[in-house]
Amino acid sequence: QKAYDVLSDEQRRAMYDATGSEDAGEGGGPPPFPFGGMGGMGGMGGGIPFDIGSLFGGMFGGGGGGGPRRRQKGAKAPAKIHEMPVSLWDFYYGKSIAVKFERQKFCSDCKGEGVASWKACGGCGGSGQRSQMVMMGPMQAMMHGPCAECAGEGRVGEGSCWGCGGRKFKTEERQLGVVIQPGMVPGDVVTFPRECSDQEDYLEAGDVQIVLTEADEDTRFQRKPGAASSLVTETRIGLKDALLGCKEKMDGHPGHPQGLIVDIPVGIQNGETLLVPGAGMPLKGGGQGDLFVTVRVVATAAEKELLRREAARVRELFTASEAQTTGGQPPASTPGSSP
Repeated sequence: QKAYDVLSDEQRRAMYDATGSEDAGEGGGPPPFPFGGMGGMGGMGGGIPFDIGSLFGGMFGGGGGGGPRRRQKGAKAPAKIHEMPVSLWDFYYGKSIAVKFERQKFCSDCKGEGVASWKACGGCGGSGQRSQMVMMGPMQAMMHGPCAECAGEGRVGEGSCWGCGGRKFKTEERQLGVVIQPGMVPGDVVTFPRECSDQEDYLEAGDVQIVLTEADEDTRFQRKPGAASSLVTETRIGLKDALLGCKEKMDGHPGHPQGLIVDIPVGIQNGETLLVPGAGMPLKGGGQGDLFVTVRVVATAAEKELLRREAARVRELFTASEAQTTGGQPPASTPGSSP
């Protein structure tokens, strides 16, 4: 620890290199290095070489010997995720969509190394490591570290690859066919293994993942939240149709190009929702989901005018109907109400 304290302080180290002491007031001489029986090394001429990287646990950047160091690569690169908007019609019937793109692939001639050939590094003899004697006051220390000429790889390239010009990659055009099956829903993923560009840090290219999303379109029918196989919609009817019932033709349904006919029952209430079984989206295992139709009752201008003119007759009609329901007696008037 004392040796490290001296060597890590520039002023104290400079003093030691010049005088052999860490303190100018000591008048020179070898410092009390904590090497036990090895004291007095300052008077041993050239000193005793040792591996200071091993002594101090590699804190000086040496870290010991070993063979050439190859850069470690990951097994497989991360996937690339792309969103693809799909219309309700294409979700209903299915579709195959061609996707074209360019990607970078390792040059087949140089296997992505960018050089024409390799030779052993002359600086380290192919070991990838360099050793150097460093004076530390009256001592000599053997420092080990990666060879600077080959970055620790033990080899150097000669010439650029003729196939890629040293770029390591070649550009190629790729086309993928995204097949949307009937019954697929937003959020489904179509995966193409190892179709991404190659990357120097990975041995294997990543996957291309196509995430299906709902297209931004103005359609009368929408998927029901929380139930992707079901559809929801609204329809507006007049007062007459609400009272008497009707058949409502609804356009825009992907499964009914000529229009979907929905039966509106007699006396339906405003805001009531009708269930139409089997009129939803296809299911992956076969069959169809359901359709939910919310009915909005809106009296037309003509109906409002009719009610205004014929209010007495309408009241008489309902009064008679209520009397029949209650056994011939008109309903009792509540306090404050008019007859």
